[in-house]
Amino acid sequence: MWLKLLAYFSGARRRLVRLRRIFLRKVIPPKILIVRNDGMGDFILTLPIISAIKAQLPHARVYVLASRSLHSMASFLPEIDGWILDPGCLLKRHRKNKSKLQLETEYTNLMREISAYRFDLAIFSYAEKASAELIQAAGIPYRLGPLRRSFFLKFNLWYYIPRRKSSQAEFQLNLKILRSLRLVNMFRFPRVELPQLATPLSKGRYIVMHPYKRSGTALVWPLENFQALARHFSAQNLRTVVIGDREDHETLHAYFGTIPSVEIRADLNLVQTAVLIAGAQHFFGNSSGPLHLAALVQTPHTGFYPQNKTASPRRWRTLPFNENVRLSQHLLSTSLPVACVACRLKRCAYYPCTAGITVESAANSVTFWKPKPAPRMAKAAKKPARKKSKKAQRRK
Repeated sequence: MWLKLLAYFSGARRRLVRLRRIFLRKVIPPKILIVRNDGMGDFILTLPIISAIKAQLPHARVYVLASRSLHSMASFLPEIDGWILDPGCLLKRHRKNKSKLQLETEYTNLMREISAYRFDLAIFSYAEKASAELIQAAGIPYRLGPLRRSFFLKFNLWYYIPRRKSSQAEFQLNLKILRSLRLVNMFRFPRVELPQLATPLSKGRYIVMHPYKRSGTALVWPLENFQALARHFSAQNLRTVVIGDREDHETLHAYFGTIPSVEIRADLNLVQTAVLIAGAQHFFGNSSGPLHLAALVQTPHTGFYPQNKTASPRRWRTLPFNENVRLSQHLLSTSLPVACVACRLKRCAYYPCTAGITVESAANSVTFWKPKPAPRMAKAAKKPARKKSKKAQRRK
């Protein structure tokens, strides 16, 4: 109701009609900027928006405003026509250790870069006040953003999607943004084209684990459980590759260095990590960016999630690419008798609840991804041939 009144009195309907005319331009294709400059997992869950826009507006040019740490993803995401990198001057958690002069310089340079592209539309999948002010100052004429923000007047087109009370997944909620542009929010799996590396990172059959997670709000599966899982696969003579950041090298060596058939790789960039995961038999990881990267390259995976509603596997599930595997079979969580809405951390009697996910259930989740053999159809018994009557034989 409030959205309709705001659209009526602010002239948003007239703007939407003009924007639809811009979408039909073919001599000068429309330029669209998708703003999602936070983590890798959140960015991957926004990619279906780009695939849906490309399917309905194939002549449009789609750019993204993303974090600087994701710039190497441009080498295997061909649907994105251009990248604008946030140097760390927009999000609150990135501005902590920077001086005021450095922030002002980065902000001014980024605003000039965006204004030089002359975008027609900016879509905010995730919005903070600094990014909304930047896009407005860059002179983009149409700005689509969430209505439930204190700075909603920085936008001139709005969408209303209550995320906390919704039972849908994050990528489904992101696709709903397209309804405000009168586009169909049909899910299409993003197109990925991984490059061929000069030297292979690993040979033979192997699995990949990403046990350590530094950022984010979701609870993690303990490192001791990952260690026990690595010993389980080592007993089966299956090689395990443990990946992480360079800062995690000492911690990973302390837990996995003595286990046979385990290789620790903390020196890979994002493209090498994607190629390594794409060639793996299976991937194990917490609810973080590498888990969503495994789903993006269509590798069978198992994720570990907490029980609270805001971080549950139903909300933050990976992109679906195999309909035969149920959500509860590869994204594991606990079912404790507690109504968790937001995590209370150490104030909860079951903290940490993710420790209740057993190693046996994680190891058994690999079997659900195996292709099921086609059912053998029983051959129908041949009917005995009828004997021809004497009259038929005489006619011949």
